[in-house]
Amino acid sequence: MQHRLEKKVADIIAEVGAGSLLVAVSGGADSVALLRICHSLAQRHRLRIEAVNCNFHLRGPESDRDSEFTARLCERLGVRLHRMDYDVARYQESHPGLSIEMACRQLRYADFHRIASSRSLERIAVAHNADDDIETMMLNMLRGSGSRGLRGMDIDNGSIIRPLLTTHRAEIEAYLKETGQDFITDSSNLSSDFRRNFIRREVMPLLELRWPGARKALSRTVAIMKEDAEIVENHYRRQLQRLSTGDNSLLVYSDEVTPGTILRFIEPFGGNSSTAEEIAEARHSAFTRRTWRLGPRHEAALERDRLVINGTGDDADQDDVRLEWEQFPADADTMAMVKSCAGHLSVYLPEGPDAYTLRAPRAGDRIAPLGMKGRRLVSDVISDAKLDRQQKSRVRVLARRRDGEIIWVTGLKRSRHDLVSLQSRAIFKASVDIGSQTEESTPQ
Repeated sequence: MQHRLEKKVADIIAEVGAGSLLVAVSGGADSVALLRICHSLAQRHRLRIEAVNCNFHLRGPESDRDSEFTARLCERLGVRLHRMDYDVARYQESHPGLSIEMACRQLRYADFHRIASSRSLERIAVAHNADDDIETMMLNMLRGSGSRGLRGMDIDNGSIIRPLLTTHRAEIEAYLKETGQDFITDSSNLSSDFRRNFIRREVMPLLELRWPGARKALSRTVAIMKEDAEIVENHYRRQLQRLSTGDNSLLVYSDEVTPGTILRFIEPFGGNSSTAEEIAEARHSAFTRRTWRLGPRHEAALERDRLVINGTGDDADQDDVRLEWEQFPADADTMAMVKSCAGHLSVYLPEGPDAYTLRAPRAGDRIAPLGMKGRRLVSDVISDAKLDRQQKSRVRVLARRRDGEIIWVTGLKRSRHDLVSLQSRAIFKASVDIGSQTEESTPQ
């Protein structure tokens, strides 16, 4: 009989239609449980899985122990494992200002996407659970995040799937105990020095001591926020469409403009919530600053009746983002090539360069992502990728000239529009012509 947790995960994977997964495994309880569940599903259903393990060598022999544990487990299960080793300090040297946490994230997700693309695996499965979702919401709340941050993480964003996101850690550990599966405990998780660990080890136990059932209540809050956030984002999208203009300016003195409106307007250019608050307050004072640096290439300036985004002229070489175009016949060989391309540094299109325009993202831009329902803000796509400022400055959108529909966020996301087939007149391949262009498919 299938375990309840296995059925729960099977339903989530089936709902997104994923037939193959690259499972990220650290050796900890959550990822080991995810691997065991996916392995069980692969035996029962038509699911192809491979695994990946990352050794950042930050905890000495303990890091090697975790990798060896994962390797032995995959060997016992008969799951192909991709073992990755990293020199984090060296990576940080070439990316000044990048924290260890962000460096590790960029390194691992770059390889996750590279492996998934090369092995034609449809989704990358990571083991975030319901408790992680609560902790993410609380961290974002303490950062002053809006509705998007308070809704936590997505179960599926078109490339990353989190099948355990609605399952609490206690249920995961119970599953491992029932199946007799051991796991590794990362010693860094026992320290409250890290912000997430502090919430996990110090804050949540106190909340549950005072309010029994707090964890379940917070999970309900996250679930509600996920639904509410879409309504809120639709409101801001309509507002930006009405109040912003094609010259990257916002009629910011309107009574309906809030810091949330300003945030969504400046975010594609590198702005954040604290800057949005400053701008909102400065509208009503003649003696405060009137310009704000948003990123390496843009600044926001308050003028007589609007907020205007201007280029700074810095890092001019970063504006050298071009596309290389190739044309292929619409035949079986080309379609095989299209299907084998799971990354986002290239896109296959039914029309050539004259049909599209490449430009910088604008406030309110939305894309209809392939493999997902509905539409997403491009600013959310960029935010989810966790790029550094320089990488963000190089992201572009490819839009149809005839109607402005966004077909591709370079390096990050492809639209479900303008797909190619054997019936296409020809098939055109557009590729980013820049060495350091980064994607959630090769940063995430």
